[in-house]
Amino acid sequence: MTKLKHRMATCLLGICASVAAVAADVPAVVGWSQKVELGTLVSGVVGEVHVRPGQIVSKGDELISLDGRSFSGQVNRRLAASKYAEAALEEAEREDERAVELYDRTVLSDFERNQALIALHSARARAEAARVDLIEARLELERSVVRAPFDGIVLAVNVSPGQTIVSAWQSQPLVTLSDNRVYRAHAQIDATLAGQLGQGSALRATLRGQAVQASVDYVGFEPVGQSGQGPLYELVARIVAADGQLLRVGETVVLHLD
Repeated sequence: MTKLKHRMATCLLGICASVAAVAADVPAVVGWSQKVELGTLVSGVVGEVHVRPGQIVSKGDELISLDGRSFSGQVNRRLAASKYAEAALEEAEREDERAVELYDRTVLSDFERNQALIALHSARARAEAARVDLIEARLELERSVVRAPFDGIVLAVNVSPGQTIVSAWQSQPLVTLSDNRVYRAHAQIDATLAGQLGQGSALRATLRGQAVQASVDYVGFEPVGQSGQGPLYELVARIVAADGQLLRVGETVVLHLD
């Protein structure tokens, strides 16, 4: 009986030890969730720099503007050409209708009828080409302004007003922008903890002694390190900053894995 009690006590202690083994405070290093270098696909002269490093911006905000006068002028020229081509097309359509009527009355020869049809096709082609040229000119005008693709913080500005930008072969990075609301924290955990965490699961986490909102973003399947107890796997936690809270890359957040 004494041996049985001893064995049961040992098992209970084993269970307690197992439970304790899967509960841990794991340090994780904060990193960006999104970081992009933004440039322009068109060449030109920088007209205005709207932001500075450290500035908070919203999606769609202007960051850099090239001198838009030449781009606007190109749009106006293409617009005029498109209107002229559309007017010429309308006239060619009227001429084709008259040619059909005369041809049906046998007043027009086959050659003359074909000439009217060719003129109509040519006018359609010129109108379509002018329409495409206008679209391209408007796109270049739009691309002459670099806008924020998401809410974030400006990390670097690599351009000044008056600077010439040549993007014929490769877009130059003009502004570096990062998401300042959602971060990713990277940690390493053992196989036992990795097996208990599911993607999207909520996590308790603290940063500088304050609670932060966190969840499991990814748990790796291949070892990224080794400890005395065995292989370690990557854990990526999604950290959402509270309003007015600014995290810094490289900081340590503690993940409380219960």
